Amino acid sequence: MFVLILSLICSLLIAIFAIQNASLVTIQFFLVTKEVPLVLVILGSTFAGALIMLLLAIWRELRLKLRFKQHQKDESLNNDLSDQSANSTLKQSDDSD
Repeated sequence: MFVLILSLICSLLIAIFAIQNASLVTIQFFLVTKEVPLVLVILGSTFAGALIMLLLAIWRELRLKLRFKQHQKDESLNNDLSDQSANSTLKQSDDSD
């Protein structure tokens, strides 16, 4: 709930800042030069930053899930091996009787 409220406050502040800076600015990207409203530059930059953060969060979450699955797989393999060795030890003790 705290993150949602903080996100809404930040969004409101960015929107107010963008609206107050609506003048035209010159943007140059490689050989292209264009006059665009500063509000579009601010909102576009904010959106790009949010998108990058979202992609990084998804990548981190997937990496953690893969590590967890690998850990579970390794743990079940270790349990199977220990069960097999316990069974073989019991079998050997039964054979010696």
